Amino acid sequence: MHSQFRVALLLTAVLSLPAVGATQKKAHKKPKPEPSTIVIAVPEMVPGENSELPITTSCEDARQFYLAAMVDWENLQTEHALEKWRAATEKDHDFAIAYLWISYYGQDPLEARDARSKAKSLAMKVTSGEQLFIQWLTGVGDNDYVLGIAAMNDVLQRYPGDKRLALMAGRWLMSQQEYEASRKWLERAIGLDANYAAPYNYLAYSYALSRNYVQALAAGDRYIALLPNEPNPQDSYAEILRMAGRYEEAVEHYRAALQIDPKFHSSQLGIGDTYALMGRERKAREEYFKARVLATDKATEIQDALQEALTYVRQKDFLGADNAFAGVAQQAHRAGLPMLEAEALRLRAELQLVSSPLDLTQAEPQKSLRTRVLNLNRRPAGPVALSYLDTAEQVLADSKVISQVDRQEELARLLRLRAEWLARVGRITEAKNSLRTLDAMVAGSRSRSLRSTSAGAQGAVLLYEGKYAEAIASLELDTENPFSLYRLSVAYQQIGKPDLSQENQTLLLGLNSPSPEQALLLPVVRDKILAAK
Repeated sequence: MHSQFRVALLLTAVLSLPAVGATQKKAHKKPKPEPSTIVIAVPEMVPGENSELPITTSCEDARQFYLAAMVDWENLQTEHALEKWRAATEKDHDFAIAYLWISYYGQDPLEARDARSKAKSLAMKVTSGEQLFIQWLTGVGDNDYVLGIAAMNDVLQRYPGDKRLALMAGRWLMSQQEYEASRKWLERAIGLDANYAAPYNYLAYSYALSRNYVQALAAGDRYIALLPNEPNPQDSYAEILRMAGRYEEAVEHYRAALQIDPKFHSSQLGIGDTYALMGRERKAREEYFKARVLATDKATEIQDALQEALTYVRQKDFLGADNAFAGVAQQAHRAGLPMLEAEALRLRAELQLVSSPLDLTQAEPQKSLRTRVLNLNRRPAGPVALSYLDTAEQVLADSKVISQVDRQEELARLLRLRAEWLARVGRITEAKNSLRTLDAMVAGSRSRSLRSTSAGAQGAVLLYEGKYAEAIASLELDTENPFSLYRLSVAYQQIGKPDLSQENQTLLLGLNSPSPEQALLLPVVRDKILAAK
């Protein structure tokens, strides 16, 4: 899996199931999911129908660059694809769809912003189908989900024989955690071409993110068989093995991908992630350094550094972690990467506020808040952390290059952390002000990510207030977040449902995603749970 999609899923905590071939116990009864906010009907195919989205360009060389880029994109060679999309726009300065793809995958926020603007301005020069496609991608990028989803529905209905559009629909739906809907579109793409490899990759991830590793690996096997000389099938297979907790096998497949392409960054990063989850943090840092060497742009290099910083958290070297996060924030600022700068500042704040599982569940009145900052300095943790959140919010507000959806989702994470800390120290009125801001953001968007973030924040505040039953109703809408899953376990225990509490603790032990929440929470919780058994 390429790095951008990995980042998109990084905070999605993936829960482990037994290894393939093992006897599986009765599945955990999941909380009732939030109703889907995205409805995309799969049109019926007419026998012999093969309608495809037209591509408007005045230059045949530009078209060939574009078509070659799409093959690279399907094989997760995103940097190669970007080079070819750029070449296509150099050959044809009015190539709207090529600019659109650059806007969606470019790591340089200035380039992405300018390309998005260019695609929009050129929309009137292309076919109505291409106009819908542009509305789809720019709509969801600008947080206008009503426009984006409507355009998505229209373009998919108009071109039912376009396997690449079906692939894109399945891929995007998966990023929105609409796994069942995503599989319908991925299977549609395969139905149009049984030897079309790319859908098998995302089908494998869709099953893995639904915790069905048997079918995930079966789809991964087919993906490898169709593209034996490409690195990404091995990389994806490795990541799914890692999700399932089969770390040594994961490393083997990551190394197999690097045998095919020694410069395949995603696999080198995956090796670092896997060693980090294994608790081999020094080894992980060595592998992350190798990944940074392979990074083809500054954004990817800084993302790698952020992952490396989490190794210090797992080692409980909080001073080392804080220094690493500070360094990442400075690098991102110098590089003009505001999203990464805001994220690093948010993680500095989170490091100050969450030093033990008790911090996630027990209120601590402000007047008795202990003056502790994880041995980082002598100032009280709260004011220091809130200053980091203030700075991060200002970074987002000042930036002119961040897409609206990225800005909203990072701002939501900042508001969530602020609300949780304020509630923990008894400043409930202020905490609820942050929640109201979150609610307003959710009301204006159909983003599943925003809804989950808001629900998790609401549940946390209610838990700190001791309103356990009410907290459960919200936390059950955010069970892919490790903090919410832990809080849900505590809430179940408080209302006298130890069985549900135990099931959640078991799920926590199986978290195999190298996310910040996993790094902050799981090493401590794992020791606590295992000691109690």
